[in-house]
Amino acid sequence: MKKIIAMLLAAVMMTAMLAAVACADGKIVVWTLANDLKQFAERYTEQTGKEVEVVVFDSADYATKIIQTLGTRSKDLDIFVGEPQMLPNFFEAGFAADLSELDAQVQEQLVGYTYEAGKDEDGVLRAISYQATPGSVIYRRDLALEVFGTDDPDAIGEKFSSFSAIVETAAQLHEAGYSIFGDTGALRWFSISSSPWVKDGEIIVDQDRLDYFDAAVELYQNEYVAFAPEWSAAWYASMAGALPVNAGWNDLASMDAGTPQTQVFAYVMPSWGALIIRDNAQENKGKFGVCSGVCSFFGGGTFLAVNEFSKNKEDAIDFIKFCTLNDETAQWWLNVSNGDVVSSKAVLEANKDYQNPSFGNQNTYGFYAKELEKVDYSLITGYDDTCKEAFGAAIVSVQEGKQTKEEALKEFYTVVTAQYPELSVPSDAPIGK
Repeated sequence: MKKIIAMLLAAVMMTAMLAAVACADGKIVVWTLANDLKQFAERYTEQTGKEVEVVVFDSADYATKIIQTLGTRSKDLDIFVGEPQMLPNFFEAGFAADLSELDAQVQEQLVGYTYEAGKDEDGVLRAISYQATPGSVIYRRDLALEVFGTDDPDAIGEKFSSFSAIVETAAQLHEAGYSIFGDTGALRWFSISSSPWVKDGEIIVDQDRLDYFDAAVELYQNEYVAFAPEWSAAWYASMAGALPVNAGWNDLASMDAGTPQTQVFAYVMPSWGALIIRDNAQENKGKFGVCSGVCSFFGGGTFLAVNEFSKNKEDAIDFIKFCTLNDETAQWWLNVSNGDVVSSKAVLEANKDYQNPSFGNQNTYGFYAKELEKVDYSLITGYDDTCKEAFGAAIVSVQEGKQTKEEALKEFYTVVTAQYPELSVPSDAPIGK
């Protein structure tokens, strides 16, 4: 009897010990915006045996979901992600744990701007990215040869090197029957070319931004673009071939031989845009190239942060290290994604001579690595999204003849200062007296 009781007690103690271990080393729960991390999680589990649950949310609801959940100090997740524009709000709210123990590794191993973007306003590292998202102009090599007599990336880059050059290039393409962009929204990526949107509490509209404004209006009013908005069915279809002039958001089902047509020459997007074009180019796959534009830029990217309220921080940090600071993982992801640009400097260097068949065998990783070196993160502010959106709205109002340029710029300043009363309009603002 004593032996049976002893055995039962031992079983109870073992169960308690296993429960304790499970609590201390349970599965890692990740909340994210895209499916990428599911693949990382599968690979991590294969190599470590640790379970990772990845929950993917729709991007439109994601930031609100994080704020509502972590605002209650929830322990339901261990890792959450954010794009660069989301991170300052998450950091300020106290949601992201201190990752200073990884600071030296991140600074040494990863692309510079990603290190800067992952720090809070006090310089404390709180998020790390496995991606880098440098910008580029993605253009049709075949159309370049036809219109300009060359498809060389350096030569085509010169044609996008300033806003005035872009207008001149657009006029040449228009004469040949082509559209430079799907719509003028492509220019917004170059809105941070020389100055931050806000400096010393003042909203900055310098000459470069005025040139951007004028170029967007001229491209629109001269019908140098296809009027196929980004993310529309027509915009995606333009990567594969001709589309109707003024396609709008059409599904193109009604296009016939008698419909006036155009082809889009170029797209301005971060490096992930190359994947979109690759996947939609169909028979045009291999006919694209990448070149630089008015300025170097970046956009988007997935940054991983540890929930400050998690009880599983050690494992969460281990998973983040696996995703971001492991060069073997970075090389694997570069291969598996077939084109994503990773944040690992060593892996980018190792692949700088890779010839990408989707882009005329151009050394795209070498190109993007050079663009990353030119990104100036000091130009980025927490006001950028609001300023870009309000400036874009001002441009549209002039394009459509609803306001004069001065009226639209005055409204731009009004919109931004209404949202951020701490900001001021400089005395030399281009809005008259």
